Amino acid sequence: MSDVRFWRRRRVRRTAAWTVTAAVLAGGLFWVSGGYDSWRDDRALDSACDGDLAAGAVRELFDGISLTSSGRWSDRRRCTVSASDDDSDIGLALWVGQTERMMNLENSGGFDAPLGHGWTGSFRYDPDGEDPDEAAAVLLLSCGKESGHGRVMTVDANLGLGAFDDPVARERLVAVLTETATAYTRRTGCAAPTGERVKDVGVSTNRRDYKPVASATGSCAGMLDEKTAARWGVSTVQEITADPAPLEECVLGGLRGAFLYGFTASYGPSARFARMRLDEWQDSAAARRGPDALSGSYALGARCPGAGGSALFEVDTLGDEGNPKLAAPVVDHRGLRAALQRFAERSAKKHGCEAPGAV
Repeated sequence: MSDVRFWRRRRVRRTAAWTVTAAVLAGGLFWVSGGYDSWRDDRALDSACDGDLAAGAVRELFDGISLTSSGRWSDRRRCTVSASDDDSDIGLALWVGQTERMMNLENSGGFDAPLGHGWTGSFRYDPDGEDPDEAAAVLLLSCGKESGHGRVMTVDANLGLGAFDDPVARERLVAVLTETATAYTRRTGCAAPTGERVKDVGVSTNRRDYKPVASATGSCAGMLDEKTAARWGVSTVQEITADPAPLEECVLGGLRGAFLYGFTASYGPSARFARMRLDEWQDSAAARRGPDALSGSYALGARCPGAGGSALFEVDTLGDEGNPKLAAPVVDHRGLRAALQRFAERSAKKHGCEAPGAV
């Protein structure tokens, strides 16, 4: 009987030894094949950006790609995610409080699409551009009612494979931004109001994306009555939706969308950059030609709560590149100022700003 127990114990020990050996070998293969690094990098996403990164949304955006992250908000206020085993540009970068990023995002020939759904933000993707796998988005986050008390957060992304002409990819990138922003504001005590998940994310409006003036329903809605439009030679508009955005634009144009009058509402960092450009223009020789020159620029300002800061509303009669040859042939200065007032009041109301006035 003792011999039977002895052999049973040996069999148990041998089975246990083989189990341990198999586990070690499996672990070794997992390590050698890079599985451990992939698992480790993937786990690192959960603590990236000081724990604020929307890791789940990032994984959805880069489905099937092994990712790694670097950077903290305290490190240049930037956090990045990239492919862990690829030398390509696949990945994304999130920025918080970097107003320079806003300026870079504004260097575009079109209008960014507002996010809507309770957010003050916009999305940039040019469906006709050379880089269909690249896109960017920006948010203004108000930390309270005090004017200028807020944050700006941006995201740039490169899918590498696929393209942002897929509406699902656009929705997932915006989810990365909004969910990360929500976590950041809660952790830092910003108390910024948050919106809903953004669906049906739009694409950028190009200069040739014009429509009949009577069809305006967004940023150009209600700008001109039929008689004034005919008198000014306005037959087309280029616009964005009516949702609040850091930069809101409307172009009144002639045939085939030819530029005649451009209206712009700027908030937060966008307003600061716009004011700098306005000051430079006013110091130029063109400004010394007088307020009734053929090509003019008019502006209004308003004080806004939170991240909106000091908003700036402008209208100009210069075409692209500031070429007077592209300017409107006749300028109704009084009517133009009245149109700017209507544009500014409607935009300011959306942002909860005070009534616009002279700057």
